[in-house]
Amino acid sequence: MTPGLSRNDMIEYGSDIVIYIDRRRRRLLRIAGGKIFSSDRGTLKLDDIVGLHYGDRVRTSLNINAWLLRPLLIDYLELGIKRVTQIIYPKDLGLILILLGVAPGLKVLEIGVGTGNTTIVLANFVKPNGHVYGYELRKEFLMIAQHNLEMTNLQQYVTLKLRDAREGIDESGIDAAVVDIPDPWNVLDPLHTALKHSAPVVFFLPTMNQIIRLFDALNKHRGFIDIRCYETLLREMELSPESIRPSTIMVGHTGYILYARKVFKDSDTKA
Repeated sequence: MTPGLSRNDMIEYGSDIVIYIDRRRRRLLRIAGGKIFSSDRGTLKLDDIVGLHYGDRVRTSLNINAWLLRPLLIDYLELGIKRVTQIIYPKDLGLILILLGVAPGLKVLEIGVGTGNTTIVLANFVKPNGHVYGYELRKEFLMIAQHNLEMTNLQQYVTLKLRDAREGIDESGIDAAVVDIPDPWNVLDPLHTALKHSAPVVFFLPTMNQIIRLFDALNKHRGFIDIRCYETLLREMELSPESIRPSTIMVGHTGYILYARKVFKDSDTKA
């Protein structure tokens, strides 16, 4: 074996792999017998990849270079998961994770699972001894979310519930929460009960109208402080030997991130 490599670096049947030719030609696959990777730059028999290592270079049937990469979380989000709902983009998820302080061992609540994009990210950061509790109203979304979690091997860190969190939340002592539903002002009471005191929550909303209504509801509720609102914009650069310049395509507005922290309500505190 090549010095510096271990058994875990070897590609085997059942391994997940990213075949990378260029930014436009990259594919996330699971190695299985008889499967073939096809592109306009040629084909690769996946059986021929078994026994090679992550980082190796191979050549397609048209003699084009292709690299074998170990999938990262971003690869699963961009190339792997099935989407049938709007998702929170990575540019927003990074800020959300920092605002919430998501870390191994935490109990995190997610209201509005959709098809599990955010759930996967949360589970990846609370493992190995934390847990995510996800509430979703639509059964068909939960089925896809479960499939996506199993594809990323994160299902053991998540409990999904076909429940309306507006009617109550089973868990208590929650360390942080993400709320991604159209009317979060209707979940403030059960959310407040479920969170630990001082725990943070992030609400993700696409329109300013919703932010205005939620901000008003939080102020009237009197159980949340340190209320802030953000919008994140991300611009990628086009890189080539001839020129480096901003990309002509940009993901602009995706949603607003409203942050708050739970405190004792006036009627609860003994101070």
